[in-house]
Amino acid sequence: MKKTLFALCLSLSLLVAFNGLAQDDKPSKKKAKKEMSEADASAKAAAKAEKKAAKDAAKEAKKDAKSAGDDAAKAQAKADKKAAKDAAKEMKADAKKTADKADDAAKQAAMDDRMAKARAAKAAKKDAKEADKMADNAGLKDDKMSKSSAKMEKADKTDKVAKAAKAAPKEEKATPADYKAPVDKSIKGPGGATVYTGPRGGKYYINKNGNRTYLSSIRD
Repeated sequence: MKKTLFALCLSLSLLVAFNGLAQDDKPSKKKAKKEMSEADASAKAAAKAEKKAAKDAAKEAKKDAKSAGDDAAKAQAKADKKAAKDAAKEMKADAKKTADKADDAAKQAAMDDRMAKARAAKAAKKDAKEADKMADNAGLKDDKMSKSSAKMEKADKTDKVAKAAKAAPKEEKATPADYKAPVDKSIKGPGGATVYTGPRGGKYYINKNGNRTYLSSIRD
């Protein structure tokens, strides 16, 4: 662009000089020199203007490039911030799901335990009722003397067991297995409670608090 402008200015200057020479058969050297000087000045001014325009264009391009880079950096920072926020939100949701699952499992375990205890208590109650019924039926078949002797023996044994229990009672939390132990039909615990026999021969009953209370010194 610079060379083109310079060539146009030079051509214009030569044209002006040629026209002047054509109109004046005897041009003065001074006039020709002046015209050449003016043409040269015009060419320099054009070159200077072109240089300034190119410099301004470069400066503007640099400014645009910087602005574009800043916008890209801002956009990237915004995207990174959003990604971090989404990741934190997802981690929080996962933690809540895990906590909810653990809570549900604990509630289910507690419910299963209550149901197991209720079934064991129901089974123990049924066994005790059947044992009482069998004992009553057996007593009806015995003669009066045998029945009287058995009652005395039973009362004596119950009294001994009660005294031993009163002397050194010990309570332990009953388990479902305790309700399945063999029932000693010959004696009753306090309030007519069913007496069970442990694996080592210990005698115990289960009180209203669900505790296993031993009637003998033997502990299972």
